[in-house]
Amino acid sequence: LAYCRHLSTVRTHLSALVNHNIVPPDRPCEASGGLSKEVWSKYQKDCKELELLRLVYYGGVQHEIRKEVWPFLLGHYKFAMSKKDMSQIDAKINERYQQVMREWKACEVIVKQREKEMQSAIFAKLSSGSSIDSHVLRLAHRDSTLSNEVKRLSAI
Repeated sequence: LAYCRHLSTVRTHLSALVNHNIVPPDRPCEASGGLSKEVWSKYQKDCKELELLRLVYYGGVQHEIRKEVWPFLLGHYKFAMSKKDMSQIDAKINERYQQVMREWKACEVIVKQREKEMQSAIFAKLSSGSSIDSHVLRLAHRDSTLSNEVKRLSAI
């Protein structure tokens, strides 16, 4: 009984993956061949998004044009966009990426600095022969809270 319920659940989730708005594979023409370079250049001008999606859905994308086609399929570009609009979107995405990288590099500098402070404090205590005191434990706690904060931010 549990197995049948599991199959029913799987069937329900799989049926949600099917795009019912795409026409059958044999109308208006056979789509099992997928999206070729010739068809891609033809439909880029005509902007028949549904037909392109149908070809990709049933037959895939020819290897040579995947790099060009997938940004459209993933929604990065819209099908009716000009080259100028595409380059503006790319510039915005690139700027956002650079900003995020600058923020993470600043975090990395802080983390490395705290690691150096903690290591030098531990080394100083160990070389003096005394036990680790509350100062070193405080540094370790501060480092672990920063580590938790960085993990929390990266999950966002």
